[in-house]
Amino acid sequence: MSFYGYLLIAFIIFRQDFCSAEQPSNPEAPTLTQTSMIGSSVELLCQAPQGSGGLEFKLFKLRTLVDTVSYRSKQREARFVLKGIDTSEENWYCCQYENSIISPYFSPKLKSTAKVPVAPPPSPRLVVEPSSEYVVTDQTLSFRCQAPAASLNQPPDAFLLIQRTRETSMTGPYKLVSRSQQPLFSVKTMGREDSGDYVCLYQLTLPKTGQVNSSTSQPVHITVIDLPVPTLSLSKNDRSDVLECVGSPAFPQAYFSLFRVGSLFPEATRPFSLTEVRGRFPVANHYEQGEQYQCQYTVQLGNSNLYSKMSLPVNLPCIQGKQCTPSSTGRTGKADLVLIIGSVSAGVLFLMVVSLLSFAIHRHIKKMAEKRRKREQDKLWQQIHIGDPIIDLPLQPFDCNSQDFEPAFNRRPLVPEPIYDCPMMTTFTNPALL
Repeated sequence: MSFYGYLLIAFIIFRQDFCSAEQPSNPEAPTLTQTSMIGSSVELLCQAPQGSGGLEFKLFKLRTLVDTVSYRSKQREARFVLKGIDTSEENWYCCQYENSIISPYFSPKLKSTAKVPVAPPPSPRLVVEPSSEYVVTDQTLSFRCQAPAASLNQPPDAFLLIQRTRETSMTGPYKLVSRSQQPLFSVKTMGREDSGDYVCLYQLTLPKTGQVNSSTSQPVHITVIDLPVPTLSLSKNDRSDVLECVGSPAFPQAYFSLFRVGSLFPEATRPFSLTEVRGRFPVANHYEQGEQYQCQYTVQLGNSNLYSKMSLPVNLPCIQGKQCTPSSTGRTGKADLVLIIGSVSAGVLFLMVVSLLSFAIHRHIKKMAEKRRKREQDKLWQQIHIGDPIIDLPLQPFDCNSQDFEPAFNRRPLVPEPIYDCPMMTTFTNPALL
């Protein structure tokens, strides 16, 4: 700034003219500071004291009004952006809200006050299996996000798989597919909307900056192809019957394979034709079997082969006059039903046998216990009778017709004599029962 410029500023300050006039009735002066520098632009913040504010804020360059910010409701602060030559350090600014005192002068600084951005962690590597660019609908893809472990002091907090498609470019360039603490993602393609570029990144928590995102990996492009399901039909030919598999006109260079239902290996294969999108398979020698068949077509795109879904099965009829052996596939439902009924019958029969055996064993045990109880009771009574004492009581003989039966005043003493034939006397073998 020239000498005359500084002199002019000093003159304005000391004379207390427009920008320093102090009126006791006016609100307190705001503060004018620089918040940031964006490119070649400088942002100034005019802030009123705590509890004050207004509907209008003004920015002055010396004595000239350069910008005004108006609000519908009372605000405490306002921001002003200076561009081009207005950002020169030789310019001095002050601000005011409503009729407040003018703020002190302020000169913008060209040096940015913003923090220096921290370089993001190194980018990971994204690997997808299968590695082919083309995949079909309903196919499961395995994405692995490999972080550079050698340059990291701690494991990542989380991994993010991101997709970029044309459908999301209007609302945003990227769409978050999945977020996980593990670096492995399994994605099942649902249709063509899953086509696009896939990238991954990881998140780290640093002591100074907190959680940061790494740089994104190199994109992996995936194209989802929707292969229509083929149709299989049986047609009559002059010599033999033919199974005809029809594919999609959008893929004329497909080759066809015929499968027996339940088999993983094809019975026959037909190469693609530039003029037709179908494959024909003679089946005269299979006629007596009465089995079911399906077909599938394969398309080669780039270095990969894309396989369509299996067609609906077709059952071959039997030759007239011959008995067909039922196919194992045709009998699957009946065989399962018979197997279920047989299993239930066997279970019921087993329960019946177990119940009968349990009842018979219970009856036998009860009968044996009753016999044992009777034997022990008989044995007890025998032991009681064996221990009974036998007492021989000497009886005095007397004559039933003797004078003992006479009155006492007529009785005469008799000499005792042993007699044993008195019908009124009885000998007891067990005196204890008397």
